[in-house]
Amino acid sequence: MTFETLKHKFGAFRSYLIILVALLGSAYLGYQGGHYFTALQLRQLNTLQQTNQNLKKENAELSQNYNVLRVELEVAKLSEQKTFEEIKQGLEREKALQQDIAFYQQVMAPELSQQGFVIDAFNVSKSLSDRAYRFEIVLMQREKINNTLKGTLDVVLIGSEAGNAKQYALKDLLVDQNMSLTFGFKYFQVVEGEIQLPENFLPERVLINAEIYQFNRKKGDLQSSFNWVQSNPSE
Repeated sequence: MTFETLKHKFGAFRSYLIILVALLGSAYLGYQGGHYFTALQLRQLNTLQQTNQNLKKENAELSQNYNVLRVELEVAKLSEQKTFEEIKQGLEREKALQQDIAFYQQVMAPELSQQGFVIDAFNVSKSLSDRAYRFEIVLMQREKINNTLKGTLDVVLIGSEAGNAKQYALKDLLVDQNMSLTFGFKYFQVVEGEIQLPENFLPERVLINAEIYQFNRKKGDLQSSFNWVQSNPSE
């Protein structure tokens, strides 16, 4: 419907009034529609902001829980390591006590040795070469037996290397790899030789086990323990 048709039908005044009302109605509807969509966007924005705050809070709680679990894991690792070290030290103390018992049994009760056979001493002194040492193992019979005793020696050096417990077989450290750790005597014998210690190895104790034979028959085994005490070369 054109304006001329409207004017002819309702008159000029009413036509203008209708147009004005229509414009005001359109403006009102446009305002209400804009207000509605603005409010809707604000609600959506508030919802997104609240969701963001909740996610930040949840992330902070998860980070805190992660840090707590990480600390607990580190504490558990330290506790496990401490327990392992305590067990290791306990086994080493037990081994040392067994060696001490064997040593004092020989000193206080010679009758517990193999019919008077004793490992009397282990002497060690520094050689001229780097990390090289001369050693002597003194063997004897305390009883007056004219029979010859024979056998082999198994010697172990016990100490530390780079802060950790370590042990070496003396035969593997011999400078002369052809040397045999054997004995055969009636009264006493000194088994001597030269060894070269591994780098950073600090010996503390020497454990000697003798396998004893007489008339080609095994009489038994005897074990002795000595501290690694280096004698003065000038002595």
